[in-house]
Amino acid sequence: MDFFKVHLFLLKWIKAISMNIYAKLTLLCVSLVFFTSSVLYFFVNRELERTFSEELLSNVTKQSEQTISNIERFVYSRLNELKIAATDPYFRQDNISQADLTRKLQELESLNDLYASFSFFNNDRLRIADSKSLSVGKTHSLSTYWTKISPTIDAVVDVDRSESTELNVMNFATVVKDPETREPKGVLVGSILVDELYKFMGDISLGENERQLSVTLLDEGGIILYTQDESKTVLQDKFADFDLIQKVKNASARVERIETEDQFLFVAKEQGYLNNVGNDWTLVVSIGKEEALLPLAEIQKKLLWVILLALGASIILALIVANIFVRPIVKLSKIAEDLGKGNLSAEIKITSNDEVGKLASQLSNASQVLIRRLDEQKKLNDKLEHQKNEMVAQKQLLEQANRQVSDSIIYAQRIQRSILPEITVLSKLVKDAFVFYEPKDVVSGDFYWFERVRQGRNEYLIIACADCTGHGVPGAIMSIMGSNQLTNIVYYQNYIDPNKILARLDKVIKFELKRDENQNQDGLEIGICIINLDDLKMEFAGAGIPLYLIKKGTNELITYKSPKFMIGGIEGDEKEVAGKLNKEEVQLEEGDKIYLSSDGFQDQFGGEHDKKFLSKNFKKLIEDISEKPMSDQIKDLENAFRSWKKNTPQTDDVVVIGVEV
Repeated sequence: MDFFKVHLFLLKWIKAISMNIYAKLTLLCVSLVFFTSSVLYFFVNRELERTFSEELLSNVTKQSEQTISNIERFVYSRLNELKIAATDPYFRQDNISQADLTRKLQELESLNDLYASFSFFNNDRLRIADSKSLSVGKTHSLSTYWTKISPTIDAVVDVDRSESTELNVMNFATVVKDPETREPKGVLVGSILVDELYKFMGDISLGENERQLSVTLLDEGGIILYTQDESKTVLQDKFADFDLIQKVKNASARVERIETEDQFLFVAKEQGYLNNVGNDWTLVVSIGKEEALLPLAEIQKKLLWVILLALGASIILALIVANIFVRPIVKLSKIAEDLGKGNLSAEIKITSNDEVGKLASQLSNASQVLIRRLDEQKKLNDKLEHQKNEMVAQKQLLEQANRQVSDSIIYAQRIQRSILPEITVLSKLVKDAFVFYEPKDVVSGDFYWFERVRQGRNEYLIIACADCTGHGVPGAIMSIMGSNQLTNIVYYQNYIDPNKILARLDKVIKFELKRDENQNQDGLEIGICIINLDDLKMEFAGAGIPLYLIKKGTNELITYKSPKFMIGGIEGDEKEVAGKLNKEEVQLEEGDKIYLSSDGFQDQFGGEHDKKFLSKNFKKLIEDISEKPMSDQIKDLENAFRSWKKNTPQTDDVVVIGVEV
């Protein structure tokens, strides 16, 4: 029924017939109630459908997101467990017996009820031992996790049918390496039944009626790894709507919704957890449309009955109210009209003691109150205008203070840059060099330091690259302290050994920051090279910053790592600290190139997916540009950094030093 047409018809009928004001107003009230009820039902029903749909989508989306997160954390935890187990000396011994290995695997299995078995293979995929003593001495086929293990990937997970138990299992495999040579000694594999996934995935349901949703886990090719649908075969059947899932798989949202002809599909993509990049698995939660919207139909039915009852009660109430209030109110219409035109001083002469008299008295009081409120409003407006003027003055003071702070920071920038050495000094001592220096803010927590030093008959070039904690003004203060202390240690205390320089710098920073009196965690990461300019022998030591070397005639990058220490926070006295640091000795040749860099370049977010640039990409970039002149290398570094960052805010201070000897 078209409620708007009915309403128009009633209004025309009232106008056409001759009747008294009471009858007209009564019919008008009835028509308004009818119209209001119909409009109320229309909008409430539409809002109900929208709210129900949003809650349905939000509920399932949250559950789907929680479930895929549980899977990611589960895989990450199991891989970490195996990595820890792989460090056990039992698995690294060459002469350990099969019986001892079996007992060790059985101990691992007893520590965690999740695992169905543990196996240990040699590098030729021969099963050396098994916690269940199954398939020992047999060579595993070159499939599943064996194809994923590589020199750069030493921990993997896959779902496959076990060759020893013929059951569907999740295999968690990690390479056991020699602690000294880092050569692989074998592979440790822990197997968990696929059915165990149900324990931590649980049920996904809707509403108080616990309507269960179908949960399916797929691999990158759409093969079913886990499902609650008994009609599907795990590791054999492919998900029927996988082609639809592929279309939204690369979307930015964590969970995407797909609507088919008869059901809703909620697709959650695996994105990895912490340092685990994931396996490109997909979680699909599905529910039929009819079942999903069943509660809505029940609610709509109840809503219709409520509206009808309210409509009937409202019509009866409208008739009663019209009879009681309409007639007396008409007498006051003229007075109300005058008040509506702004004539607040209009005289109200009704003096009866009935409801009309009371209403007249109230109108008179209301007009007087309104007059007083208008006067109060005028005073308030004047007060607000005064406050506005005060706020403008305060704004001007704040702007002046802000300019003063900005001027101070710019002056601090000039001071900081004045203590940084000129690149021309370095260029005179070596064949070519560059410094890529890009602070995050006006002032920087990164700094570089180099100088020529003579000791006895030998002449040395000392180069340092440092990354202080923090950035901006706090980082700049630390960088000035570090630079000044380096100058003091090298020039005035005549230290020329890189380990001793860093140990003394650690001691001085501890003293300056009163590390023994408080829990101050400030310090700096640093890499320092000392090159004998007579025979080109170089010594390198560092804390948190590695050295990169490219020999003449090649573009292969050699990395000399440094321990992950923070200068100013290493436990022990100066001698003990020097013993904890590593010193690398390298014989350089003319044309060799060395590079030092803080972690600001590698940690910069950007690119298509707003991720970190990463150390491996930084090394690859150095290799690609290493054959160019240093003047071109710094341009390539600047272009690569800005191209990666684009409009993303800079993450940290950046400094990169390149030297060709």
